[in-house]
Amino acid sequence: MTGGALISPIETARLRLREFALSDLGSMHAYARRHDVTRYLMWGPNDVQASQDQLTTFVEVQSAVPRLVYELALTLKGDERTIGALCLYLDEDEQSAELGFVLHPDFWGQGLVTEASAALATWGVDRLGLRYIWATCDTRNKASVRVLEKIGMVREAVMCGARATPDGLVDQFRYGLMKTPSP
Repeated sequence: MTGGALISPIETARLRLREFALSDLGSMHAYARRHDVTRYLMWGPNDVQASQDQLTTFVEVQSAVPRLVYELALTLKGDERTIGALCLYLDEDEQSAELGFVLHPDFWGQGLVTEASAALATWGVDRLGLRYIWATCDTRNKASVRVLEKIGMVREAVMCGARATPDGLVDQFRYGLMKTPSP
């Protein structure tokens, strides 16, 4: 079902999701180094070496067979500068996947992650044959909760003390979305 080939860009009215390239380091690090961006994530804030290592991994997984990780750069149409990233991490059954996203704060509040997440979920169903897409987020991350609910995900669980952070153990929501392929 999944091969090691590069994917064609996924486009929406305003956005492009494309494969990462090593040349994306500067624009990726511009958001990955920021505490306000990474405070609810499982990584970061990054120093330059951590961003380089992360980007190298994103590029290396593009050729994996089977391909179970899709880390995609988010850009505005007409501008190749990376403003964020979205990902699908396929489960071993290749019928379900975890959705994730990150965005530079200069672009927050414009509905970009909602638009891109909906497009990536549809692509995952139509192109990869996914039946179920899930996501987790820190219960304090109201913006991510809104994105997940706007794309039709349903809160399935509250996982108490699910993740260790510098703030201590934090709770996470788990969201899920059952999808069927487009006609």
